[in-house]
Amino acid sequence: MWQVLYYFQVNCILSCTAFIYTALLLAVITFLPGLPPDAKFLEYSITPPTKLSEKLDNNRINGIEFLHIGKFKGPESFDSYNGELYVGLQGGYVVKIDEKGIIPFVKFGGKCDGILQYYECGKVLGIKFDKKGNLYVIDTYLGIFKVDRSGNYQKIIDISKPIDNKIPRIPNSLDIAENGDIFWTDSSTDFPLYDAVYTMLINPSGRLFRYNAATKTNEVLLKNLGFSNGVKLSKDESFLIISETLTSRIIKYNLKGAKAGQQEILLEGLPGIPDNIHTDNHGGFLVSLYTYIDSENPQLMQILIPHPNLRKMIVRLFTLIEAPFKLIQNVYPNFYTERIIHAIGSFETLSFLTEPKSVILHLDSKGKLVDAAYLINEMNALSSAFIHKGYLWLGSPHSEYVARVPLKQVFPHLAQKEKLMHHSNIQDTKERPKTHSTTVKPQTVKTPTVQTLSTEKPITKTARSTETSTSIGTSPKTSTNQEKIATSKPSTTSVPSTTVKPSTASVPSTTSKQSTTSVPSTTSKPSTTSVPSTTSKPSTTSVPSTTVTTSTTVKPSTTSVPSTTVKPSIVSKTTPTQKATTGATKPTAKSNTETTSKSNNKEIKSETAKNKVISDVKSENIKEINSKSEINKRTVQNNQFKAQKQEHQNTESPNINNNNIPK
Repeated sequence: MWQVLYYFQVNCILSCTAFIYTALLLAVITFLPGLPPDAKFLEYSITPPTKLSEKLDNNRINGIEFLHIGKFKGPESFDSYNGELYVGLQGGYVVKIDEKGIIPFVKFGGKCDGILQYYECGKVLGIKFDKKGNLYVIDTYLGIFKVDRSGNYQKIIDISKPIDNKIPRIPNSLDIAENGDIFWTDSSTDFPLYDAVYTMLINPSGRLFRYNAATKTNEVLLKNLGFSNGVKLSKDESFLIISETLTSRIIKYNLKGAKAGQQEILLEGLPGIPDNIHTDNHGGFLVSLYTYIDSENPQLMQILIPHPNLRKMIVRLFTLIEAPFKLIQNVYPNFYTERIIHAIGSFETLSFLTEPKSVILHLDSKGKLVDAAYLINEMNALSSAFIHKGYLWLGSPHSEYVARVPLKQVFPHLAQKEKLMHHSNIQDTKERPKTHSTTVKPQTVKTPTVQTLSTEKPITKTARSTETSTSIGTSPKTSTNQEKIATSKPSTTSVPSTTVKPSTASVPSTTSKQSTTSVPSTTSKPSTTSVPSTTSKPSTTSVPSTTVTTSTTVKPSTTSVPSTTVKPSIVSKTTPTQKATTGATKPTAKSNTETTSKSNNKEIKSETAKNKVISDVKSENIKEINSKSEINKRTVQNNQFKAQKQEHQNTESPNINNNNIPK
């Protein structure tokens, strides 16, 4: 019994001694000045992550399609150009990718200058095309490059040089403005990416830059960001948003307006740590949450935020453990020591501590949260969600594949907008003729009958066919194109004849060519051309605007003819008035102006519209003519009687007065 008690006491003493020495060692590591790293460990606070509303709690990202498994690693950022999808990879590669295969596009550098020369040499975290097709790439170990369409590149930002007295250690994401300026983020000024775990334990040191394309200089816009990650400009470039991975919030930085140069918290307390930001193609944003966090699933790094000494102790301890391996790697580079270094400081090492759940947030054009989609157990550590050809393409810095899921399954409202935009783009590429309304209201133009003292011999001139068809009546009408339809030329002579020839009617056809109908007759009864009218008065000539009227010639019957007759001149057709006045007409300037002001000819620019209106008018004219046939017969008989009477008078008198020549 006493032996058991003895061993128990010895173990307690040894354990207490070990604890005391360990505590003492940790205290020395924590408080001894001058130990690496040279970073700030101060107390600060953040808004704790909380759950989203129940209506946004869902599991719409399922049934994922995995592509090109094992062919590469770390597809973290996407962009597209000319319908082709590009992605940045570990190793400094950018490739074109689809469901069929992989096409290498560009590879940066050769042998890396840093510690990780074999396991992780080069890491593309952000890519972005400008409108000219140039690709801008952030390689977090090498800098920012500009690549042309042939794959030739040049370095435009050298991260080995300090900016505002500090060297960018983790260039992360970028976006391009219309004027060529580059907005880009640096996640830390203290540690590179292979020691990214340390950046989550020190005080925030991330920054936002603007690279001025004109002056080729960098300007610091924001400082002390909690691992500044994705960045995206708004559609009108009035502001941009930045994701802060460590603090689970999204910052808005105003570029224009009254608040230009000021920042504001757009969203905070997000249920996860935000990573890359992509556009939704309609002015909004898609933000990927790397892992899920809430009160029931806390994140270790955020738990330690209120305890600066504890964070300092952990960082210094792991730095001391890692130091001999880094020394060996510098003297004799090899895969094994590199693997140990990567295992200590990389995010990938701590992935087992994260919840196997990710979220994609959809924000509107002003940054307001409108929807969310959850990814559970199928893919871990989501960093990018990019819309391309009806799919949502998913990437992760730790995966060896790319994944995609139909957009209509994840965000149905965005899929509907994409469909409408696609159809709109197809219609815009086709040449569509302008269409005009074919509804034409006919206008009634009353043609006054004017008696003159001099004998007239009107000379009918057919106007050249234009887009506006013209109906010829007794009074010449001037169209809106200012074309003269008929010109009267007075004459004082008459040509005796034994027959009376009807007047010549010039009627425009449906092809805008005017046809002339000449019907000879041995009677003194003149031909009467019926013109469609919108009223029941015979004296009214209906001229439907922007249409072509069709005349119907009523052949006169044969009657007895006096021995001596007068040959009427070729005149424009006329419609008898209600009083059957047959006097010759001479339009005055007043009547011509009145007629012109009342006529409202419109141009028909579509041939299809012409044919339809002409067909309607023809049908209406036939009905109109049938209804007026009886009135026209009685009017013609009266005109015949008066014409015969006048001819008889002319044989007795040597002076011929053509005022009563029937038209």
